[in-house]
Amino acid sequence: MIKGHGVDLVVDRLADGLAKIGYNCEIYCNYFDETFTGRKAYKIKKFPYTRPLDNPIVYERMIRRFVPYLNDKKIDLFIIQSFPFYSLIPKLKKPTLVVDHGIISLSRLPLKRRLWFKYMEFSQNLSYFNKAGKVITVSQYLLDCLPRNIRKKAGFIYNGSNHYQKIDFSKEEIEDFKRQLCIEPEDILLLFVGRLNFSNQPYKGLEELTKIYHHLYQENNHIKFLAVGYGSRNDEELLRNQGILSIKNASEDIMPLIYKSCDIYTTCSRWEGFDLPVVEAQNFGKPVVCYDIGAHPEVLINNKTGFIVKDTSEFLEKLKILINEPETRKEFGKKAKEFSKKFTWEKSVEEYDKEIRKLLNIKETDLKSARDTDKDKTKIGEKVAVVIVNYNSSYTCMKECIDSLKNQTYKNIEITIFDNNSQNDTLDSIKKQFKDLKIIYSDKNLGLGEAINRTLEEIAAKYVLISNFDVVYNFKAVEELVSQIGELDESYIGLAPKIKFYYQQEYIESVGTYIDNSLYIGYTGKGQLDMQQYNRPENVFGVSFTSCFIKREAFDDLIVGKVDPTFFLFYEDIDFCYRANILGYKFQSCPTAVCYHKYAYSFRDDASFFQNKYYYQKLNLLKTAYKNTEESNLKRIMDIELNIQKQNLKDKSLKSTARNILKDFNGSLGYLKKCRPNIQFSRLLPDSEIIKYCWGEFNFYDEVKNEPVYSVLNLHRIYQRLFVLIGNEKYEEYTNYLINLENTRIRIESENLRKLLHSKLKYEPKFIHEFIDKIS
Repeated sequence: MIKGHGVDLVVDRLADGLAKIGYNCEIYCNYFDETFTGRKAYKIKKFPYTRPLDNPIVYERMIRRFVPYLNDKKIDLFIIQSFPFYSLIPKLKKPTLVVDHGIISLSRLPLKRRLWFKYMEFSQNLSYFNKAGKVITVSQYLLDCLPRNIRKKAGFIYNGSNHYQKIDFSKEEIEDFKRQLCIEPEDILLLFVGRLNFSNQPYKGLEELTKIYHHLYQENNHIKFLAVGYGSRNDEELLRNQGILSIKNASEDIMPLIYKSCDIYTTCSRWEGFDLPVVEAQNFGKPVVCYDIGAHPEVLINNKTGFIVKDTSEFLEKLKILINEPETRKEFGKKAKEFSKKFTWEKSVEEYDKEIRKLLNIKETDLKSARDTDKDKTKIGEKVAVVIVNYNSSYTCMKECIDSLKNQTYKNIEITIFDNNSQNDTLDSIKKQFKDLKIIYSDKNLGLGEAINRTLEEIAAKYVLISNFDVVYNFKAVEELVSQIGELDESYIGLAPKIKFYYQQEYIESVGTYIDNSLYIGYTGKGQLDMQQYNRPENVFGVSFTSCFIKREAFDDLIVGKVDPTFFLFYEDIDFCYRANILGYKFQSCPTAVCYHKYAYSFRDDASFFQNKYYYQKLNLLKTAYKNTEESNLKRIMDIELNIQKQNLKDKSLKSTARNILKDFNGSLGYLKKCRPNIQFSRLLPDSEIIKYCWGEFNFYDEVKNEPVYSVLNLHRIYQRLFVLIGNEKYEEYTNYLINLENTRIRIESENLRKLLHSKLKYEPKFIHEFIDKIS
């Protein structure tokens, strides 16, 4: 689902229209860009990216691995619109409606591509379409191209053309647009919309159209030609070098103005199953000149809304008529606009609705009932399943967490606790007080990753709030999370609440996570006073499983997948978020959702805390790197980390831990080698795009002392961020002062330093001065 692909636009409009009359529509695709991410009527979901291969049979085989996932979904009908997804039809358990957009002309294509398209034609007509419940083509021409046995269960439905919101523009807007392109008022502007590359799709005829334009320009230099469509910078430069105006990858918003600004639409395409731009141009009242091929006689009235011609000489002849006769151009344009009313998405959706009803044997009342159910669901709000993994929590700690969840303003919450073989009776007391809790007991400690997976198997909810038992939530936290994620597009799968320290509630623990070039974990804002410097939602690398809000479907195998069960403690959230980033999914901070964490509650009384933490962090860093990083980063990180452990073998206090890290990492290599190829094969983003979130972030927390780092640099970062976000001159003054102070000898004169800071920041909040008092 990307910009510039006509089939993708058809899928978008059809899904949007069907959703608005009561169907629950979801689009599944390999990839989508920002063009379609803002749609509210339907959901768009991405399979792991599968690169097109040279062999179409192998490509289909790779696509068919999605069949079990699709068959497990509660889907009543599959509407399949393109290769290689047609190959799913024989394997799907529910009915399928096929939309056939046709096989392009093979003329002038390289042999490999000709064989590819021949295979597509052969396989769909001989096998796949026979297994479909209904076949719909987008024109009578394509219907006639189908084999006779398939035509018996086929029909055609025209696409719409009224998908642009604004179709009327003032004379000043059009003149201003033309002026930007250096088009004079007396110029005649010809327009072509399609692929801008001459060689990849030669049937589109852009090369021939360019030669026609050059011939016309020699006779009349007031003729201009604008080519708009999907292409690269090289394509655009090539066209400009030939005297052609060009706009590559034009946005939805500018397309109406482009159509409105042209005088005549032209195309030399030698094959079209429908030709959406021809109909779009008529919708804007523009006459068209095109060849007598494909569906053109269906989407254009010859000699009334334009000219349908036989060859190049006739193309030139008819085009000159429209150029030289303004009245003819105007008359044709008026009739074109009227004729285009035949092609509306409302009519298309109505026809598809009829076909769907026949296939599924449903009535209008069934859809109305479904709509009413959806409305009621919206009032209640989507269910949020809270997942708490417990190991030896105290009663008071667990109770405070549950109380905070029970007191939320958002009420559709279900709490499930997974007990990792705790050695106390806390949950017995909790269960007596909170009878609606669901508790899953394990007879051994499975670790955090597998505990989350086991719990997710038992819940049915749209959203999951993963929470430590030592976290307490602000009463509006869940409501804020649900509200924010509802405003984001489908590429966002999770939110990071603002986590603050329970025992030092003025300080931030995290507003999301990040990793640096060495894959060391960072927590956004950690150890900084909360001066609202992180109060704007921002994209982040990922979330912390201390507390995070994630779409339940993200854990499905064909989205991101389960939490890695081999991660007993630490890095399980980093690994999950890394894999999500690789696939193009996003996370955002939600600073209005506030919670408080009793930091290191589970470990502080453990004498081996630091040793255990070091073991799990280093082991799982190695595993995360091996699975997820690009080759160049993998070698660098492995060299560094394995060398560190080899050095630790020489240290008596670390020798045993280092030996265990190396042994257990080597023991996991078989599993990691199986994981890595699939992850790298599905990669959409390079590591540089994933690691970039660490830029400008610093850790201001002392893990040994279990307290923030009280320093001038910490204060500087707080005020620097406030200045960048707000632009207040006061914060600029403080930022400059603090960085200059940091670079003077006064920084090491503690008493004098504190006096100066108290004086300079005299009017700042009380907790700032309490912070200053602790600087040493």
